[in-house]
Amino acid sequence: MAGIQDIQAMITSVMGSGGQLPADLQKLAQPILDMIQQNGGLQQIIGQLQNSPIGEQVNSWLGTGANEAVTPDQVAEAMPNAVEDLAAKTGMSAEQVSTSMSELLPNLIDKLSPGGQLPGADQLGDVLKNLPGGDQLSGMLGGLLGGSK
Repeated sequence: MAGIQDIQAMITSVMGSGGQLPADLQKLAQPILDMIQQNGGLQQIIGQLQNSPIGEQVNSWLGTGANEAVTPDQVAEAMPNAVEDLAAKTGMSAEQVSTSMSELLPNLIDKLSPGGQLPGADQLGDVLKNLPGGDQLSGMLGGLLGGSK
């Protein structure tokens, strides 16, 4: 299983943060992955988000065009339970969590959905091979995407 450093390296790459992951995202990395896994995988989470008030933005992240921004308030409205749970697990405020999620989600979903499609667990290796630590993450993230691992 990939370590938290590998997860942070992937998120750093996705965020383009010059090699240093912001402190709030460092705190959120593992709890976010745990939440995704406990809720049926990334495809399930994205499906829920597509049926939420930010559905139009989520579809832009999956598409091949520009990513539409989402505000912290919109994240809090779309995923209130997740924001509160992540705040409790990290010691961050709900506002800090929703702000970090508003920055992370568009980039993460965009990078994990080349060509506008979220890959299945069997296609994940191709997507991750260009990210730092991607080889080590593919097995773990396969489970997050709803795969068997």
